[in-house]
Formats: sequence, structure tokens, C-alpha cells
Amino acid sequence: MRAVLTILGIAIVALAISILTQQSKDLSPAPQEDQAREVEKQQQEAWKKADQEQREKARQASRDFKPPMGGARKVTLTIAGKGQVVIEVYPKAAPKTVAQFIRLANEKFYDNIKFHRVEKGFVVQAGDPDTLTTSSAELAGMSQQQMVALGIGAGGSGKNIPFEANKLAHIRGTVAMALSSPRSDTGDSQFFINLSDNVGLNEDYCVFGRVVQGMEIVDKIAVGDAIESMRAD
Repeated sequence: MRAVLTILGIAIVALAISILTQQSKDLSPAPQEDQAREVEKQQQEAWKKADQEQREKARQASRDFKPPMGGARKVTLTIAGKGQVVIEVYPKAAPKTVAQFIRLANEKFYDNIKFHRVEKGFVVQAGDPDTLTTSSAELAGMSQQQMVALGIGAGGSGKNIPFEANKLAHIRGTVAMALSSPRSDTGDSQFFINLSDNVGLNEDYCVFGRVVQGMEIVDKIAVGDAIESMRAD
């Protein structure tokens, strides 16, 4: 009897060890889980590296931003309720673009036009005359889809200019011509100001100026803010 109990005890202990061992194995990640985690780790490292490279490109672009100063002029925007912003424009970098911008400014084309696009950390955009007939409050309450449905963001003066390629980088504070598609001859009256270093836009959208005074005001621009006046010196 004692031998039977001994054998039974050994069997129970063996079974318990087997169960505990199996549970330990079950708690270990499966090989495919290890592989998935390794892939995720590699992706995160790749994204981190790409982000670091992008930041370094932006820093280098900022250091290398040396526009041709011959004939440079100043354009002053008065933003309703916010203050004045001074943009320096460079005819040597984009002669037709600058000529169009200055002409429209001095013809009072931009007066009372509203900013219809504001993407924090990216750009602010204005220049669509269709915003003249929409109140600031109405614009501020619209989604981008609603604006598109109403045609807001597609208007201009009616005179397109050719795309002018140059090497000026899209760094914080630079001003560029908005286009229907990159490198297309669709520039007109709409322009945007970069709120950060957007070097991914380099050479696809013509940079023709830079904010030299009032960037802190540009940072506060909201959808619906109006340009009271814009004049070139």
C-alpha cells in the first residue's frame, strides 16, 4: 500500500511539474510575436532616423537661405485685429511671381481678403477673392470640405503666371505661391506662409519672399482673419 502511495505521489508531482512547465511555455511569446516586435522596432528606428534626417535638412536649409537681394522690396500686410506683417520679396529669385504679387497688392486686390487655410505647424494661406463675400465668422465655422463645396480656395485674379523654379528653401517664415499642383503654371493670387521648416516642399512651390517682421503675428492668424490692406514700398 505504501509503495502504491509513493508511486501515486511521484505521479502527482510529475503532473504538477508538467503543468507548471506548460504554463511557463504558454507565457513565453510565440516566435511570430518576437518577429512582429522586431519588425516594429526596426520601423520605429527607421522613422526616428528619417525624422532626424529631415530635421537636419531643415537646419541646413535655414543656414543656407541666402536669397538674391538685388531689387528686394518690402510688402506690408495689416491683419485685422492682429497687427502688421512685413514681407521681403526677391525679384531676382522669382521675377514674374514677385511682379504679380506687388501689382495685386498695390491695386488693392488683397484688401479685405481673408485667410481661408490655417494648418498649425504647417502653413497659413490667403488670396482667394471668394472670401470677400463670406464673413469671418462663417469661414471660421467651416470645415475644409465645406469650403471646397463652396469653391473657397480655388479663386484668384484670373491671371496665371508660369512656375518659377529656384533653390530657395521652404523654411519658417518664407512666403510661396500656392498652386493647383506642384510645379504647375497655376500660380495667381494665392500665397502661403510657412509656419515651420517644410523642406519637403522645396522646388515644388516657388518661394519668393520671407517675413522679416511680425512672425509672431503670423503665428496667431486664424481662419477668417482679414487682410485690411497690403502695400508694397
